[in-house]
Parts: sequence; structure tokens; C-alpha cells
Amino acid sequence: MYTNYSVIFTARQKAELLSAEFRDHPAADEIVGRTLVSVISNGSETGGFMAYGGSEGVFPTETGYCNILEVVEAGSNVTDIKCGDHVFTLTPHKLYNRVPARNTFLVPRDFPAEKAALCRFPAVSMTAFLKSSIKPTESVMIAGLGIVGLMCAQVMHRCGYPVYVFDPNEKRQETARLCGLKHVGSRADGFGLPEKSIGLAIDCSGNDNATLSMIPYIRQLGELSLVGVPWNLSSDLTAHDLLRQIFYSYLHVYSGFEWSLPLHSGDFDPNSNLRSMECALNWIMDGSIVTDGIYQLFDPKDCGSLYPAIAAGRLEKPCAIFDWRCLH
Repeated sequence: MYTNYSVIFTARQKAELLSAEFRDHPAADEIVGRTLVSVISNGSETGGFMAYGGSEGVFPTETGYCNILEVVEAGSNVTDIKCGDHVFTLTPHKLYNRVPARNTFLVPRDFPAEKAALCRFPAVSMTAFLKSSIKPTESVMIAGLGIVGLMCAQVMHRCGYPVYVFDPNEKRQETARLCGLKHVGSRADGFGLPEKSIGLAIDCSGNDNATLSMIPYIRQLGELSLVGVPWNLSSDLTAHDLLRQIFYSYLHVYSGFEWSLPLHSGDFDPNSNLRSMECALNWIMDGSIVTDGIYQLFDPKDCGSLYPAIAAGRLEKPCAIFDWRCLH
């Protein structure tokens, strides 16, 4: 038996670290692990914390995005994972988690867990990248330099696309430049690009104006992918403003929702979310995706003050990570 700790949204705009007994043992195909670090999703978790999108009345609720676990027990049928191994999982913010072994993958023990956990974020936008027909001979424009947009820009840059990324936040712009991105600005119209000159625009901001501002730069029969969740109305634009430009530009518009890809790859579809995350981990480990300086570690006991700070946009770094090792 262990004492478990969980970050719980106990009411709208209220997060608490709660304790309970943990008596679980893994089934034959499962593992139980002790969390080293868990990554916070600024977008999705803020949506739950603030009760956006009609989520009133679902409290208390668990929250969480992804973890790196140290395995403490493995089921009898699990042969490729052993006690002491580090694994990536899509589990909640808990000190102890139980998960099917097939929904994990190994992480080198000598690689920093906090950096490894960041492989979750490139995979968010890799769904849009894998759906796109636009090749690296054409430019890409990205709106938003939160952690998802920052990782999206690095993935596209790593794959050879000329990348133009913008965000009005100057700190985010500077972080993007430190990650090696060359074309960074505050607005879509600030790069001096001619209209109809890019093949793909990816919105990672969820902002109406940002999305609309990119459309004049997309070539005819180009693509617009909507990765950022539009949690709130952010302008007085109408659907007409958007639809008219889509119609006359012959645009292909599609959702960049990551879970339009399956969790696991199949014989006839090699692409999946877990495969994207493993690929992103390799890129982080070989330095193709820069992670230095983009995250900050927090004690899970500080969750009550951390989530309001995230919701208010007061974080110094693009990404917050709970460090559970202080509770070991």
C-alpha cells in the first residue's frame, strides 16, 4: 500500500492536492509506476480549470496530460518493461498510476525526465502535419507561440519547411528565437510576405483574429489547420468574414485535433499518436527540438496557486511541469 497524491479540480477555478490510499496491483498486461514528472497542458487544463466549453458541474475531476513514471510493479505478461524502468504515459497528475503496458514506451533512465515528458507537445500538431499534402518546398505560417505552437514551429522547421510564426507576446517571440526559429514576429502581416505565398497555415492560438489574418497569405488550394482550441469568443468577427475568404481562396480547412489519429499504429496506418510522441522524443534527445529554457518545474503542492497563474498568463516560461520527486 502507498499513499497516493492527486491534483484535483475540486470546484471551478480551484485546484487541490489530495491524498488517498493506493492499493492497486497491475493486471497481467499492466504496470504500476511512481511519477517522476507530469506536464501541464496550458490550453486543455485551463479549459477544465475555468470550466470553459460547457464543463460546469463536473467537479471534482482529475486532470493531467502526460507523465514519466518509474515502474514499481509489472504484470505477469509484461516482458519488455521491468521494475526501475522509466516509461512515458498519458496518465493524470498522480504520484502513482496504473496503466496498460501497451499504452507506454520506454524512456532512457539517463535522460532528464522533464525533457522527455515534453515529447507530448510536438505530437499535438504532428496530427495536422501528417494530414497535410503540403511539401517542404512551400512555406508554413503558424499563429501562436504557446508551448504547442512553439513545438509545432520546431517540428516544421526540423522537417525542412520555411516557417513563419507570430505571437503578440514579446517573451514568447524571444523564446522562439532562442530555439533557432528564424522568422518570428508579432503579426501575420509583419513578415513582408506577398499574398498567396504559403501552402499551409496552422493556428495554434485558438484566436479568431489570428486565424483570419493568415488566410490572405495562403495560396489557392492551400490548407488551413485549426490546432488551437477556440475556448472563447475573442473578436466580433462573423462566420461570413471567414467563409467568404475560404470560398474565394479555394481553401482546404480541417481540424488539427490530435485524436483524429488513433493511439496505436496499425498494419495499414503507421501513423498514430504514440508513434508521434516516440518520434518527438528522439528529436528532443538528438537536439533537433530545443527544450532548454522553455519549462519550469513546480511542486505539486503549489497547484492551488499555479493554475490561476497559468489561466492569467503569468508564467515566465511556456510550459509548467510538476516535479513529483519531492514526494518520493
